[in-house]
Amino acid sequence: MKHKTLILMAATALTVAAWSGPVAAQKVYRWVDEHGVVHYGDAIPPEYSKEQHEIVDVRGVRTTVNAPLEASDTPAHDDRDRALLATYRSVEEIELVRDRRAGYLVSQNEVAQSRLRGLLQRQEELQDNPAANNELATVEQRIREYEAEIARRDIEITRIRNQFDEDIRRFRELRELPAPDSTAKASDGY
Repeated sequence: MKHKTLILMAATALTVAAWSGPVAAQKVYRWVDEHGVVHYGDAIPPEYSKEQHEIVDVRGVRTTVNAPLEASDTPAHDDRDRALLATYRSVEEIELVRDRRAGYLVSQNEVAQSRLRGLLQRQEELQDNPAANNELATVEQRIREYEAEIARRDIEITRIRNQFDEDIRRFRELRELPAPDSTAKASDGY
């Protein structure tokens, strides 16, 4: 009976939160007092804020806060580890995000490389034409700008890939997954 009452109270709290206009943007807190009584409210009392409690959003999604780690839990050592485990479900998912982020910059560099090739061709055409000195100077300036832009993106692509590779390594460690086959990494294409 007590369990049904708690479910009814939770459903009521969520319904009120969902239908009360501006309140809908707020969170509903769920905590248990020292007597084992479950409470719901729009704020958690300060004495319970450091204890395990839940935050329920307007969609009914629960987030547990200050949950004690059990011996069987993954050995997350800090907030970055916890965020890594909460964000990704698999190595493949991390790789997909990595490739998407780096891929955007790679695509930009491909466009810049194409424009650079056109500028280099135009530079060759203008080299021996004394009447085109002004245009040649402009073309050479644009070549330097594109080369610098491509170099900056290459540095960022490397930084992104290194960061994600470290995240993958740590994710494997936290999930106790086997290391990848070294021959597979060589054929990754990046």
